[in-house]
Amino acid sequence: MKPSTRLLIVLLVSEAFLAGIWMWLLSGIRSGSLKPSGTPAEAIATMSSTMGTVMGVVAGIGLVSVFLMRRNGK
Repeated sequence: MKPSTRLLIVLLVSEAFLAGIWMWLLSGIRSGSLKPSGTPAEAIATMSSTMGTVMGVVAGIGLVSVFLMRRNGK
């Protein structure tokens, strides 16, 4: 298996893990088990924005790394 293919698999697993954390936090806020300092709607909006940014950065860095690995033949 090529290293770039392995990196893609790691990227997909990490994105799924981040999405799982995101869903767990959302369900915790909605069910009331996690108490935000402000309103739940504000907490959900802030968390969604933050997690979306994190997932975008991880995906962007990962895809650039895959393209660089394929271009360099490593």
